[in-house]
Amino acid sequence: MEPSPNTMQRFLPVLAAVLFAMTAVPAAELPAWPQANGPFGNFNPRQSGVQLVDDLRQARQLWVSEANGLGRAKGSASGYVDMLADPATHAGSASGLIVAEGKVFASSFRPRGDAWAEHMPNIAKSLGRYSGERLAALKRNTALDADDLTIAVDFATGKTVWQAVEEGRGLNRAGGKRLHFHATPAYANGRVFSLGTLGRVYCYDAATGKKLWQDDTGSLVKPATALKEKLLKERNDLPGGQGMGASLVVAGGVLIVPQYPGAQDIALRGMDVQSGKTLWEVPACNSRYATPSVWTQQDKQYVLVATITGELRLIDPATGKVLWTVAGLEPVYYPLSPSANHVVVNVKSATDTAKKKGQSWGRIAAYRLSPEKAERAWEVPDKPEFWFENHMDICAMRRVLLRDGRVYYFTQGHTLDPAKSAHFFHILDERTGAVLMTSKDMVGSPQFFLVEDRLLYSRDAAHFKKIDWEFYTTDPKDFRKIGTTWTAPHDNTTAYEVFIELPYVDGRFLMRTWQGQIMCYDLRAAGK
Repeated sequence: MEPSPNTMQRFLPVLAAVLFAMTAVPAAELPAWPQANGPFGNFNPRQSGVQLVDDLRQARQLWVSEANGLGRAKGSASGYVDMLADPATHAGSASGLIVAEGKVFASSFRPRGDAWAEHMPNIAKSLGRYSGERLAALKRNTALDADDLTIAVDFATGKTVWQAVEEGRGLNRAGGKRLHFHATPAYANGRVFSLGTLGRVYCYDAATGKKLWQDDTGSLVKPATALKEKLLKERNDLPGGQGMGASLVVAGGVLIVPQYPGAQDIALRGMDVQSGKTLWEVPACNSRYATPSVWTQQDKQYVLVATITGELRLIDPATGKVLWTVAGLEPVYYPLSPSANHVVVNVKSATDTAKKKGQSWGRIAAYRLSPEKAERAWEVPDKPEFWFENHMDICAMRRVLLRDGRVYYFTQGHTLDPAKSAHFFHILDERTGAVLMTSKDMVGSPQFFLVEDRLLYSRDAAHFKKIDWEFYTTDPKDFRKIGTTWTAPHDNTTAYEVFIELPYVDGRFLMRTWQGQIMCYDLRAAGK
């Protein structure tokens, strides 16, 4: 008996995803940085073999984008209202940047309309402090209606290629110090996918910006729309991002979309990239602060996720089938960064010495991965220099990278004696967990990247507009700082509990600015 047309219609998207997943893509042909966690799904860029500068002060600014509507992202607790009264910018989302087809893509939102949060308590009591331009900015930047925005700029020049504005389809999620709306876009097969502030998913042609489809069926759309209507009437709050820190990824030809609202752990939905149809949904499988990881084994891609309730899962992106689950872990707030063979997660410390009530110290362990199972390979020593603070406020920050058989691991160093506190950076052997090197030289709330033969390290990406950057070697036998500390001249921006991930592509490094623009720096040695 032949299958019915309806059966075939349901089957074809799944078949297309399976065929895509079975197709090997050589590393050199992968897009430069197609999603928040990079071309390999683990925050590592391709190594192109270019020679980098010996001193970061030699970095050259190549361009500043024409487009300036992304907003500042980073906020603060004490200066929240003052930032909203800044005439030069607006809040914007904490979207990272992606690179494909010779273009840089980003998404955000911008406030619109006359209904503003005038009755919000901390705004209402501050109104007498502002007049003129700053009062006008406050009203503009606290407008409750918003446009969802996706932009494309030329990677070589920073010129705007296209801009897609979804007028009135958004909500002003002007988060303060925390609770940023994250939602980095993703690229695949000539298409760019963006998650809007009300939960809509947009698909655009990467070359032209033409909208190919829009999906309004996500679990966030109805409650967020109702919230927007309520706030437009009452004008007494700005909702912020409400801990929406996970971004879109594409795995095996399937778009993976975080499903808000939810508890600390949220569902993931698999969508057909061509039509936008939902293929599957897996409930409560991913930390709401962590972008899902894409793990590749024998040319097939999988979705690797962990939860705050302490479970690690591997999902087949073609079908949504959970292939295995590891339970009994400690909370995993942060995004995973797997290698071809291992992933690092949080396991329990035998010492119960929480910094704050209801919290515990984190301690990493590696699991050996296969499509059939995950097995505990090793764990770090249960000593204070290997612990990290384990809670939402800082633990959603990525703290581990795996490359070339090594694990690069930062702990916001604490000891049982506060007077002896220190920050630690470790290099471990990926196969055995052996400690190859420990350094106390790297401080702050850092963001770090493995670029070519260097470690690119920001001293504190969480708190300040002016951020110090440093180069280090990656060799544990010769671990040292290269050159001098460099403070980028522009006002760099990021988020707080979840960093804005930044792309490195062939010697060039991209950052977002406080003024809502994109900045490109050339880290290549002159003439190389």
